[in-house]
Amino acid sequence: MPSAVMARAVVDSLYGMIVLGLPGPTRTASMAEIGASCVASAGASWLRGTAASMTMFPVVPDFEKYPEFGRDLHFTFGEIGSAGHWIKTLLHYMFLYKARGRPGWWLVPE
Repeated sequence: MPSAVMARAVVDSLYGMIVLGLPGPTRTASMAEIGASCVASAGASWLRGTAASMTMFPVVPDFEKYPEFGRDLHFTFGEIGSAGHWIKTLLHYMFLYKARGRPGWWLVPE
């Protein structure tokens, strides 16, 4: 997730500098300002599969903004269960749809 956001910022900045003639980078994507998520499968069954789901915000701890842990605990959590399994399955098919360039592929988030 963070690498896709950073890559998009780089491409937008390069476009601005090369095509539009802007003097310097116009976009930034600091890992201290963006979050990330991870879904790891723990079972392959369609009906009884599970997965561990985690989110973290921000990716790089910011102890000035969040002095106790360096992260916002409203957006940093993890759990295991069947919901993560279904999310992992949905993300898998969405990634394949986007990778194949199907109609509307640009609507699928990074």
